[in-house]
Amino acid sequence: MSAPDTRFALSAALLVVSIAAQITYPLVEGTTRDRVTVIVVLASATAMVLHSAARLGIPRTVAMVAATAGVGWTAEIIGTATSFPFGSYEYAADRIGPSVADVPIVIGLAWTAGGYCIWWISSFITTTPWFRIPLATAGMVGWDLYLDPQMVSAGLWTWEARDAGLPGIEQIPITNFLGWAAVAAVMFTLLSLIDREAIVFTWRSAITPIGWFTWTWLGSALAFLVFLDDPVLPGAVPYGLVGMGIIGVPAAVCLVGVLGKQRATSR
Repeated sequence: MSAPDTRFALSAALLVVSIAAQITYPLVEGTTRDRVTVIVVLASATAMVLHSAARLGIPRTVAMVAATAGVGWTAEIIGTATSFPFGSYEYAADRIGPSVADVPIVIGLAWTAGGYCIWWISSFITTTPWFRIPLATAGMVGWDLYLDPQMVSAGLWTWEARDAGLPGIEQIPITNFLGWAAVAAVMFTLLSLIDREAIVFTWRSAITPIGWFTWTWLGSALAFLVFLDDPVLPGAVPYGLVGMGIIGVPAAVCLVGVLGKQRATSR
């Protein structure tokens, strides 16, 4: 097996670890749940790093991590210190690993996990930079429409303003989502310079980003409605479904088209 194929396979295996950890999340509480959260992020981020290394090689993967974890974590440090660009918030101390400047290190890796995957999905839809960057930005905000309500529910961070959000998720101020859009736009502008590769579809290469995105998009809705015991979380479901659906629906259409062409070619 070639080095890229090995990395794709390891990436898919780590996706399975991440999904398995997320399945256990509703079944545990307290410190154990916090540890599961860390496992989810580490497995997802490492899966995306391996996937990037298989596609882009090591040097550009290092640049990808800098553009995602570096930009995202820096924005979080600035955000907690100044309330810009997300609004006024703070992380719970000593919950999800070591922190620097009051921001857990694992938070930067979460930006890599989601950012790289959503960039790949957007690149699968289009290779036109002026369209791909805002498309990926919308998908990133859509992901946070799930992420923020769940993590606030878990007490991992708290907002000073708790009634300034969208109907049903008033506990998350709208400034947070505007800040996510701004940071994501910077992140994806950098990625457009780092990763100009067209997506060559094979199941070996597609399973990790498609699997992570589909699980997050649809699995989060199911978890919020059925498995997580918080009456606030169902209010986030319509926003998350629509927000991530901005890229999920066209990606599904593209996938159907690619599979149709492959079947026609194989006849």
